Amino acid sequence: MSVRKGILFAVPGTTCREAMLGYDQIAAATALRFPGVEQRWTYTSEGIRRKLAAQGAPVKDPGAALAEMRADGFTHVAVLSLHLSDGMEYGELTATVEAFARQPGAPVRVALGHALLTSKDDWRRALAAMLAELPDTPGEKDRIILVAHGSRDLQAKKTLAAAVQQCREFDPRLILGMMLGTPGLSDVVRECRDAEVTKVWLLPCMVVAGVSAREDIAGLGEMSWATVLEQAGIAPIPVIKGLGEIPGVVAIWMDGIERMLAELTETTGPAKVKRCVKKT
Repeated sequence: MSVRKGILFAVPGTTCREAMLGYDQIAAATALRFPGVEQRWTYTSEGIRRKLAAQGAPVKDPGAALAEMRADGFTHVAVLSLHLSDGMEYGELTATVEAFARQPGAPVRVALGHALLTSKDDWRRALAAMLAELPDTPGEKDRIILVAHGSRDLQAKKTLAAAVQQCREFDPRLILGMMLGTPGLSDVVRECRDAEVTKVWLLPCMVVAGVSAREDIAGLGEMSWATVLEQAGIAPIPVIKGLGEIPGVVAIWMDGIERMLAELTETTGPAKVKRCVKKT
């Protein structure tokens, strides 16, 4: 049987046209790194898929995307998760991939990548890449605030809490804040005031710079992070760029794909899912 390799990007998704730039840059980097390996995309957020379907732009869910790849003759599929934490959507993706691997049909070997924050090494690489994107060098009294969506999921909370601590260890000026969870906006403002911080760089810790990044973080609304910080006497410098627009972060994902494809090729025996989890 001839081998046909494919890459399936599993992302939460977005309805923001401007945010697609992040996905486009990831797709372009993939085409350069893996010429001849077809890539496809699936959105794991049911809410976003529903909105896009209503707009006449449907996107397949992970199960349907995998089934289509099997029908199209793929024999080796690397499923790259672009989720930051191993929360509910990542858990659902894992269950879908594992269920797919158990289904009868054409032999398909599947590898599933890990969420970015579950690898300490990858997270440190990502932090260095984000700092390199700053338009200026922060002073000792300045702060760099990364804003993540956060989560109510218990496992995701644990992973995010560890990422918060790793930020502080990487650079004392780094703060990872949560739109949902701790430390929240009020916690970040309090910390900055206590340290007599007067200037901060404000970056979305999100794969793409969608509505949350453009409105909730850097927007002019009364409750945006930028507005609240400014009202507290702290000058915000927004850097609205998703992780998919940062070459150093994209390189982490490309390395993950390379590792998965290599491990899939080396695998022998019945078709099954291979968990490529890198927790270091």
